[in-house]
Amino acid sequence: MSKRYDVVLLDADDTVYDFKLAEKTAVSRTLRKFGVEPTDGVVSLYSTCNLWCWKALERGELDREELKPRRFQMLFERIGKAPVDFYALNAMYEHNLSQCGFMLPGAMDFVKKLHEEYDVKIYMATNGLTVPQTGRYRRSGVGDYIDGIYISEQIGASKPDKAYFDYIFADLGVTDKSRVIILGDSLTSDMQGGRNAGIATCRYLREGKPDGNPLCDYEITSYGEFFRVLDKGHL
Repeated sequence: MSKRYDVVLLDADDTVYDFKLAEKTAVSRTLRKFGVEPTDGVVSLYSTCNLWCWKALERGELDREELKPRRFQMLFERIGKAPVDFYALNAMYEHNLSQCGFMLPGAMDFVKKLHEEYDVKIYMATNGLTVPQTGRYRRSGVGDYIDGIYISEQIGASKPDKAYFDYIFADLGVTDKSRVIILGDSLTSDMQGGRNAGIATCRYLREGKPDGNPLCDYEITSYGEFFRVLDKGHL
C-alpha cells in the first residue's frame, strides 16, 4: 500500500475512549463520597462546568492547576452545596477516572488494525491530565497497539497550542510534517491544533455529518474510512 502519512497523532477522549461513560462513572463515585447525590441533572451540570473549564484552558484563560478545583467549585455553587476541599475532591475524581478505561465501540479493533496492518507510527495526543490518562491507557489495553502517549500536563502545553505539537515533533525527530496527520473529534483542540502545527487534520464525526469545515482536511463518520485517508489510492 502506498500511504500518505507515516505518523498518526490520535486524540483520546471521544475519539477512542468513551469519555461520557467514564466521566459519568467517575464523577458519580466521587460526588457520593462528598455527600452529593449524582442525579442525571447533577452529572450533566458537572459536564457543562468541566467543558467550560477545558475550553477556557484551550483559550489560555485557565491553567491546569486552576482547572482541577474550579470545575467542582462551579458545580457546588450552582447546586447550592456548601464548599468542600475541592483539591481533595478533584484528586479522588482523577483516581476514579483513571480506573475507567472504557473504549468506544470498534475503537480497539480500529487501533489494532492500524498497528498490525499499516506501516505507521501511532501516538496518543491528549489534553487530559496525567493520572487519569495514564491509568486509562494501561487499563484499557490500547497501549499494546500504540507507540506512545503525549499528555499535555506533562508537556506543559495544550492543544491547540503550536508548542504542544512542536514538543512532539522534536521528541520524535519529525522533519517532514507533511507525513503527519491528527485524528480527533474536536474542532477547537484537534483540528485547530493541527492547523497551527502545519499537519493534516482528520475529524472523527461519530455523531454527526461532514460539513466541509475549513479546519479539516478530511472528515470521517466511521473508523474504517480512516484507512482510505491513509491510502493514496483512495479519496
